Amino acid sequence: MYGLNEREAKEIIKSSLLKNPDLKYYINNDYIEEIINLLIEGVAKAIEENNRKIVKDVERELKLKSRYH
Repeated sequence: MYGLNEREAKEIIKSSLLKNPDLKYYINNDYIEEIINLLIEGVAKAIEENNRKIVKDVERELKLKSRYH
């Protein structure tokens, strides 16, 4: 598969958040942590789904072009 899968996207996002670990100390709230986790999961799924759609679209375009050439 092309692009990032969900796990890889999550790792990149979490790594970015870990660049400032003090934030977790100062924002010590379970609800905020849950919201952040849900956002990470949602963004990662969106990235993976977008990559699948890109591959499908490219394959469809290649099939169309091959019909006319």
